[in-house]
Amino acid sequence: MTEIIFTRHGQTEWNVARKMQGQLDSPLTEMGLLQARMLGAYLKDKSISAVYSSPLLRAERTATIIRKEIGLEKLELSPALKEINLSDLEGKSFSKALEEEPERMQAFSSHPSAFKPGPGGETFEEVQKRALGFVLPLFEKHAGQKIIVVCHAVVLRLMMAYFENFTIDEYWKVQGFFFPCSITSVSLKNGNFVLLQRNSIEHSK
Repeated sequence: MTEIIFTRHGQTEWNVARKMQGQLDSPLTEMGLLQARMLGAYLKDKSISAVYSSPLLRAERTATIIRKEIGLEKLELSPALKEINLSDLEGKSFSKALEEEPERMQAFSSHPSAFKPGPGGETFEEVQKRALGFVLPLFEKHAGQKIIVVCHAVVLRLMMAYFENFTIDEYWKVQGFFFPCSITSVSLKNGNFVLLQRNSIEHSK
């Protein structure tokens, strides 16, 4: 059985401050570092073959901690796993963005297919396409293995909408949030994707 374990990066300073990160970055908090260590310790004896990550620092730091905990020497980075580019919204507090751009923020939160990106930004559909374009071949590349993919909240939700066979808008109603360093795993059995876990933080209790 081939299995991909998806996780979101650990808690960051901007997560705590309720700021929109997108492809900007902020450091992991002490809690975020602990979350990464706990996940890595849990996965240490799970026969992980490879770790892939977004190159954004919050994800790369999380992935590096996990990699060291499980004893792998190599970390593979891919820009396809980056968070959505939010253009002019990046770095703003959620409250400020909601005040200045109520229609865009309503779409961002509840109706992502209608979200209008700013200059140089991305639509949700574009992000889903680039992320899946990288992840789907990993099931064949790592056939019979178990691997980890470290990414971001929006990217993770978009990929899981695909794996769970929902439209983007439907999935935003089904699954509104993924915890930092949670476990969401998908296997490929007889040509079909099977959800094994979603948004689990049992390993951190």
